[in-house]
Amino acid sequence: MKKLLFTIGLTLPTLFFAQQTEKDSKCDLSKDYQEPKPDKKIQSWLKRGDATIEDLRKHIAVENDCNEKDVIFLRISEQKGNGMYLVCVAGKPMKYKRMGTVFMGASENPFDTASK
Repeated sequence: MKKLLFTIGLTLPTLFFAQQTEKDSKCDLSKDYQEPKPDKKIQSWLKRGDATIEDLRKHIAVENDCNEKDVIFLRISEQKGNGMYLVCVAGKPMKYKRMGTVFMGASENPFDTASK
């Protein structure tokens, strides 16, 4: 009886969390979704180097061959020197980062010369 209860107690939460993470990986946004607003002071400072949110939106649209209106920001976390962005691109979640004025995918390493 103890083994049965232990097995049920271990299996049910595992199945629950497995289903929950599958749903979270999609970009299902409501029609009244509002993008987060970036800090105006940081954006005015980044305007000097063409590294604003709108510049990132253009970069993502060109990189993924889609329209700029298909790029929706889910989360913006930035400072003057760097930033992390969670983006929904045509229904697909992606992460981007900014180092100075350079945008790149979150998994890319700019110092990796072996793969080039």
